[in-house]
Amino acid sequence: MQKTEIKIYQLLTERWNHLKALLMPKQNQCYRLLHDLKYGFQADIYGQTLWIYWYKNSSPKDADVLEISNFAEEHNLQYVIRHMINRGTGVGGKENLDLIKSNQQPDQWIAAEIQIQFQLRTNAGFSPGLFLDQCNNRKWVLENSNNKKILNLFSYTSGFSVAAAIGKANSVTTVDASSNFLNWSKENFTLNNLEPENYEFFVQDSILFLAGSEKRNRKWDLIICDPPSFGRTKTTLWRIEKDLPDLILKMWSCLEIAGQIMFTCNYEQWTLLDLEIVFKKTLPAGNFSITPLPKKTIDFELSESTQNLTKGFILTKL
Repeated sequence: MQKTEIKIYQLLTERWNHLKALLMPKQNQCYRLLHDLKYGFQADIYGQTLWIYWYKNSSPKDADVLEISNFAEEHNLQYVIRHMINRGTGVGGKENLDLIKSNQQPDQWIAAEIQIQFQLRTNAGFSPGLFLDQCNNRKWVLENSNNKKILNLFSYTSGFSVAAAIGKANSVTTVDASSNFLNWSKENFTLNNLEPENYEFFVQDSILFLAGSEKRNRKWDLIICDPPSFGRTKTTLWRIEKDLPDLILKMWSCLEIAGQIMFTCNYEQWTLLDLEIVFKKTLPAGNFSITPLPKKTIDFELSESTQNLTKGFILTKL
């Protein structure tokens, strides 16, 4: 006899009750509801929106959508279901395909994480514009940026850059190969009463930017780097398993003495130990120390799955 799967509504309800037992969810805040991939989907709350990352090969059935809809309605939420097919290649202009959402869900809305406001979107990729597994890392940046020069590479919508600016950094430099993401980033700055013209934004490949900075002997106190596993621009191709050592060396050259690198990635073929080994093989022994990232927020359940989980550390130049 085939084992009966746990119903989606039941899973979401159990996690919601667990979340309420840990903290009282506040309106318009962001929370991770379910992140264990063994169930075939993840669930995040972005303000008034329940966002489902659907990892199963087949699209959600009508019965699945109904369960999600019932849960959302019970908790006064709208819902979005993003089918994560061809993950890692981008949606390529097909943002409204493989996307199911409730009738009242807007294409754009605003929600908060800690004290930071973010603009979120249904029509700009697989994510709404904010990865919640980086929440405590953004909080760490906010608390450790005062009077520092901050560089944020592969910035996406610049949650880290906004955190650094709110944290009273001396300067914040933001780099991403996508002008669309940098324009979105500037909107996030404006949302938080930060004038974008007071900060630096560069539409450029991150390695090329570091190479130019190295020639100009430009250095930073904190470099934040969360690269994709794979990326392509008009002129460059990025593969983390091949190109990471070059990236490491260039970041090292652009890092002040006693400066730090916060490095994270979700490359599924590497464990945290594998990642540390790449850094240790690349950098001069004895010239740096490695410390763990801040612990995940309490809304993260312990997962039996290690697939696609964010891993990383903080490296300090000695």
